[in-house]
Amino acid sequence: MEAPYTLFDTHSHLAMLDHDPLAQILNRARTAGVRAMVTVSTDEPSWESNRNVAMETPNVYYTVGLHPHDAIRWPECAANMMSIFRDGVPEKCVAIGELGLDYHYDLSPRDVQRDVLESQLVIARKAQLPIVIHCRDAYVDLYETLQTRGMSLRGGIMHCFTGNKAQAKEALDLGLWISFSGIVTFKNAEELREAAAYVPLDRMLVETDCPFLAPIPFRGKPNEPGLLPFTVRKLAEVKKVAPEALAQATFDNACDVFQVSMGVTPT
Repeated sequence: MEAPYTLFDTHSHLAMLDHDPLAQILNRARTAGVRAMVTVSTDEPSWESNRNVAMETPNVYYTVGLHPHDAIRWPECAANMMSIFRDGVPEKCVAIGELGLDYHYDLSPRDVQRDVLESQLVIARKAQLPIVIHCRDAYVDLYETLQTRGMSLRGGIMHCFTGNKAQAKEALDLGLWISFSGIVTFKNAEELREAAAYVPLDRMLVETDCPFLAPIPFRGKPNEPGLLPFTVRKLAEVKKVAPEALAQATFDNACDVFQVSMGVTPT
């Protein structure tokens, strides 16, 4: 039976999934209508593990980047990251990230986070790749940095957006795409749903951020790409459109931002 949706999970961490064999998880994703995924890196070891998953799996792509939590490790891995792009963009690498600022946990000093963000923006501009942005409690500094330092012409994605309508507007004004996760299904996420209602469908993306942030009714359990339809249905309700239409629009948007082209037939 053909899945009712055509979905692109724009932000997963496939190499982190260990609650079931990856082959089973990917099969459930295909059954749910997930036709493509980006598996996102957060630290140096994940660059290779995500590349391996992408190279072994049709319609799975990957990113290279350093999460703000690990910004303090930049001196150890900066040269290696730059060397990855020395001869051009590697096959199936579609973005730089996740990068950004996190002032909630402050696992790296804030000045270091800002410096490492700027350094990765330079790499993104040289490679002409979009960026995948993590932001928590740091919108003012993030938007100022993006405005003053600049992104590549490919722009970027506000991954797992949790801000309000005003912060969504600022992101859109910068030309960013806005990606929504299972958080939009949470009971206390009314402000986020108001932001989702505001974001135009042609600037919206969807993601799982698996294994984190499983949508209702799976909250507290391991997340996986096959649960993406639950987020899509809630967003469709908020946007007052058919779930199939929102799924197709966000699929097309993802193909645009990552510059990938594929049919919609499962592989």
